[in-house]
Amino acid sequence: MSVSPTPSDRALARRQQVLDAAAECFRRRGFHAASMAEIAKTAGMSPGHIYNLFENKDDIIAAIVERDCAEVLGRIAEFQREEDLLQKMLAETERAIDERSQVADAALQLEVLAEASRNPRLAAVVRQTEALVSRKAQELIRQSLGKHADVLPPEEIEGRALLLGALFNGLTAMSVRQPDMPQKVAVMAPVMRRMLRVLLAP
Repeated sequence: MSVSPTPSDRALARRQQVLDAAAECFRRRGFHAASMAEIAKTAGMSPGHIYNLFENKDDIIAAIVERDCAEVLGRIAEFQREEDLLQKMLAETERAIDERSQVADAALQLEVLAEASRNPRLAAVVRQTEALVSRKAQELIRQSLGKHADVLPPEEIEGRALLLGALFNGLTAMSVRQPDMPQKVAVMAPVMRRMLRVLLAP
């Protein structure tokens, strides 16, 4: 016998439905050109229903940023559960590069950054989520380095975390400039592995 979803489960599913639809609209038309009516149509629900879930478009944008952050934190947590997290990361290099080289996702990420540069509320959300990711990345690096991390100053660990983020975020930006990036994964992967060893190996 199947279990019926609870009201909270249904609300969460509808919320995710709106975020998926909004992300699609933002990729296609940008934040300002995409209307709530267009988002509602793409989500297959009424504008009024969306306003029951989100106060305005800024709320939707912030929720997309927070959802993306949660996905990154979840991925970091997966690596931290590995006995040899560096080897796991090296094995996942091709997939990670491919994911970060998709033009559609890059368009959304660049929209977020552009909007954050002029929207104080969104800027605060972006910086808060980035701080969370940075802290978890530093934990990941310390775990990978083991006892060798104890002899490094905190600034060194933080610097490595910043460079780790820059590597993957840079792939996202480059995918707009070079849309054939997904076809270059095999070329980039060995170089990326060497960079990861520099940042994560003792």
